Amino acid sequence: MIRDSFYLYIQLEKRFSAHTVAAYKSDLTQFGDFISNTYGIISYGEVTFDMIRSWLASLIDSGLASRTVNRKLSSLKAYFRYLLKEELIAVNPVSKATSLSIPSRLPVYASVSEMETMLHLSEKENSFGLKRDLLIIEILYSTGIRLAELIGLKINDLDRSALTIKVTGKRNKQRIIPVSEELIVLIDEYLKSRSEIARPGVSEIIVTDQGKKAYPVFIYRKVKHYLSLAGVRGVKSPHVLRHTFATHMLNEGADLNAIKELLGHSSLAATQVYTHNSIEKLKSIYKLAHPRA
Repeated sequence: MIRDSFYLYIQLEKRFSAHTVAAYKSDLTQFGDFISNTYGIISYGEVTFDMIRSWLASLIDSGLASRTVNRKLSSLKAYFRYLLKEELIAVNPVSKATSLSIPSRLPVYASVSEMETMLHLSEKENSFGLKRDLLIIEILYSTGIRLAELIGLKINDLDRSALTIKVTGKRNKQRIIPVSEELIVLIDEYLKSRSEIARPGVSEIIVTDQGKKAYPVFIYRKVKHYLSLAGVRGVKSPHVLRHTFATHMLNEGADLNAIKELLGHSSLAATQVYTHNSIEKLKSIYKLAHPRA
């Protein structure tokens, strides 16, 4: 099946993550169902730009966010580029389609006091679950790594002598991130309890209460719970801690290029969004402190 060969292509050659491949599968299946039900065709060679535009309109009418529609369009573009590359179609019908405009949003992040509150919530407890939960928060906030990177973090990725961890990011790109001695101590304390629970063959640092490798929803629930307890408003997700890491680093004078490398961004443009938060902080200080403000 052509679509299966495309999925292998983006997984093996493009090195897309399993999460991205699953999203592409869902998007293409949805589009395939649409053209089949609406136009009675099953061959992608018969697809026209008008059909694609009609599908996008139906997505917008259903109430999907612009970001979600753009992601689905991106999946479609990648697939038709593949079909053109393999000479399975003569004309690319999606080449004229343009992405929807998206209003800029500043990253949501927790304050320093909220982070201190959160990181002290479990200090008096000694159970495995609370040690692990605190470690999840500490690692995400101390390193700024992504949810998938945390889940994939293995015991052998930790270099105690160099005070670093090796992180495998998008498309299997690896980077080295410095960590504090305090985080190393916290990890080692946790690993003592983990050794009694982890199932054989599980090499990842973070495990569930059953000793299995952690999964996205598991981490998301833990982070959301502790962000709520700390009084953080708005969105509560692991990515908020990534935003918090970057924003706090920048506010304390860290170089933007250094933050870019730590976050694993491919371009500085993705990192520059955090400068807006710093400007907003400066504005608030100015309003409070300047006599003419």
